[in-house]
Amino acid sequence: MVYVMRAVLPVMRQQRSGHIINISSMAGVIGFEHCAAYAASKFAVEGLSLSVAAEVERFSIKITLVEPGFFRTELLDAQNAKWTSQTIEDYAAKGSVQETWSTYNGTQQGDPAKLGDALVKIAGMENPPKQFHAGSDAVTMIKPALEARLQEIKDHEALSTSTNGNF
Repeated sequence: MVYVMRAVLPVMRQQRSGHIINISSMAGVIGFEHCAAYAASKFAVEGLSLSVAAEVERFSIKITLVEPGFFRTELLDAQNAKWTSQTIEDYAAKGSVQETWSTYNGTQQGDPAKLGDALVKIAGMENPPKQFHAGSDAVTMIKPALEARLQEIKDHEALSTSTNGNF
């Protein structure tokens, strides 16, 4: 993703227009058990996309960050997924990574073709969203997570602002 953005941004800056669509995951907003490495990579996509978007908007370049829920792809197919064989006893009661995620294979409600249609619509928008939560499951899970973060900021605002110096 970094290499592609490095390749296209000089052209987009020169033409003073462009639109990059980066695919993350709702795991990049929420984080899930048995998913730390994947979530970390998706949080990185979030940070990269939002930061570069702020840098290039003055050149009329838009970046849309797509945060899909579960889509019926072959990502979790046994031929594609590589599950760790290591277990940590303290976490064993919650089940293994494979037990947690392989059950979703073939049952995801998101339709990749419909997501493709939505991305084509976004690409044609004059003012596309900076973040697009794809799938009802993504909306259902991301919305309360963000609301909880906002509430936490409110709950600890006095402590947060108390760290300012008196220089």
